[in-house]
Amino acid sequence: MAPAQPISRPKPTPTHSAKTHPDPTGPHLSRRTFVGGAIALGSAAPVVAACSSSSGGGGNLSSAGKPVKGGPKTTPNKSVSYPDGYVGPIASFKGPVTTERATLTVVVPQDVTVGDWAKNEFSKWYEKRTNVHVKYKVVGGTNNSATSDVSTKVNAMIGSGDLPDVFIMGYSGFTPSQLLLYGRDQKLFRPLDQYIDDYGVEIKRVFQQYPDSKKLATAPDGKIYTMPDINDCYHCRAVNKAWIYKPWLDELGLKVPETTDELEQVLKAFKTKDPNRNGRSDEVPLTTDSLTPIDTFFMGSFLYNPGQPWLALADGKVTAVFVQPGWREGLRYMNRLYSQGLIAKQTFTQTTEQVARLGNASKPVLGASIGNFWGSFMNVDVAAKHPRYLDYVAIPTLKGPDGTRIAPSNYYEPIRLGELVVTKASKIPEIAVMWADGLYELEAVLRGYYGPQGSTWDWAKKGSVGFNGKSALYRSVPQTGAAVSGLAWDQQAVAYRSNDFRMAEAVDPANPTFEKPLYENVKAAYHPYFEPQSQDLPPLYMSSDDAGQIADQQETINTYVTGSLAKFVTGKLDPNSDKDWKSYLSTLQSMGLQKYLSINQKAYDSH
Repeated sequence: MAPAQPISRPKPTPTHSAKTHPDPTGPHLSRRTFVGGAIALGSAAPVVAACSSSSGGGGNLSSAGKPVKGGPKTTPNKSVSYPDGYVGPIASFKGPVTTERATLTVVVPQDVTVGDWAKNEFSKWYEKRTNVHVKYKVVGGTNNSATSDVSTKVNAMIGSGDLPDVFIMGYSGFTPSQLLLYGRDQKLFRPLDQYIDDYGVEIKRVFQQYPDSKKLATAPDGKIYTMPDINDCYHCRAVNKAWIYKPWLDELGLKVPETTDELEQVLKAFKTKDPNRNGRSDEVPLTTDSLTPIDTFFMGSFLYNPGQPWLALADGKVTAVFVQPGWREGLRYMNRLYSQGLIAKQTFTQTTEQVARLGNASKPVLGASIGNFWGSFMNVDVAAKHPRYLDYVAIPTLKGPDGTRIAPSNYYEPIRLGELVVTKASKIPEIAVMWADGLYELEAVLRGYYGPQGSTWDWAKKGSVGFNGKSALYRSVPQTGAAVSGLAWDQQAVAYRSNDFRMAEAVDPANPTFEKPLYENVKAAYHPYFEPQSQDLPPLYMSSDDAGQIADQQETINTYVTGSLAKFVTGKLDPNSDKDWKSYLSTLQSMGLQKYLSINQKAYDSH
């Protein structure tokens, strides 16, 4: 499967788990090379903005159609063979969702991979399958951009009353609190419970196999206002990773570090012993870009750290990890590395492109880096005879001085809320729900993610195996040359990509991808050390009043914690100084930390 741009952790909002982020390994960019980027969630505040349409029209344009009672005729495709114990989407021959042609107006994000939504190959195939014609209204710039304004433009539409039948939000999904506001409070989004009960052929399987998806999608009033997206990305659950250049370890007779002390000694050797053998002191022991948090890797040796906004559960109580003694110990350790030049001085200021220049240097100079995967710090060239990225292996979560070894896992990562909602403006909500429900069927998932069968994917050949060694279910068809748009919806709409589904992609030794080694690295280095799910704070629904109260507060606290971390690591503040540490804690209290925690606690207790 061809690599796509990795997406870093979204900017957190008061009503959304900050650990949720899209899968960084989509299929439609060039197979040759790429460098990572970032994306942020949009604001919840309505603003005045324009929207464009690929097919004209405005307002509610749903029309005609007669919904098929009980949902579309669904006949299992018995020619498809599944791996043992498979849990995931099932291939079916599906009939139309309406006995008469229907029309839905659907707001969608602009996306370079999707291209023109109306002319997209998957759009055309899905219209034939469902008998539903869609008038797509495109909003915003590309939704894979840090400057995405999809959310602000959608909220402007909501504020003006210009509602479509369906919103598809892609990566800029509505937060749980927005679902509560627009669903329960303002009655702009329809509750979907009864439609799911009456017509949800595929979503019922999702809820049964991923029960957390139904729990998270159910608002405090007991209603469901969104069709959830399931993408059980095996490597995304590991919140952040670190990678080390194995040839240098071999050259110096060292092993992959397992403890904080061992990492320190390895980085010292990288700095002082000229592992690239060019007679120059040009080695960079460890670095990353300024947007990549280093705490999510290092802090696991001292305490459980879920990453920004650094909230965790302790026996059902919402706590902030950035005020714990273990946080201070982690700062001391990172400061010790930095003061010796083992964490590069440019780490907190350099861009992704600058890090990539280190990773791509003709002579290796980068010893280790922190990032979601190799594409975070270098080009991933899967077509090369021996690509350098494969020489970087995962540094496992390190064992700390007191034995602490916790890899932060996001147990709720597979479930994204707010990507598809049906509005009160729709005159045919039953058809809208059935249309959405069909996106969870296996063939629709494959076509929606890859593109047309035969040219971008196909069913697996007999005897082929997937990433985990079980029999394969499907195979991607290698693509070469420039990226092709207009074939699929990529990851912009809901789908059901279970862990078993992802593992069931056939491994082709003649056309390797980075997926299998990524799976193997992450499974060995991080999965054994995941924290219990009871410590992971799920996405929270808040009232508009509570969300408004802490919106600015959370931004202020997060900014302060991020800035203070950099100052403690670089020595501008001394983590060994009781005065500096107490000043840090008192500043957080003055920012209203206790009230911030109490509002989050209230939201957690209410759901």
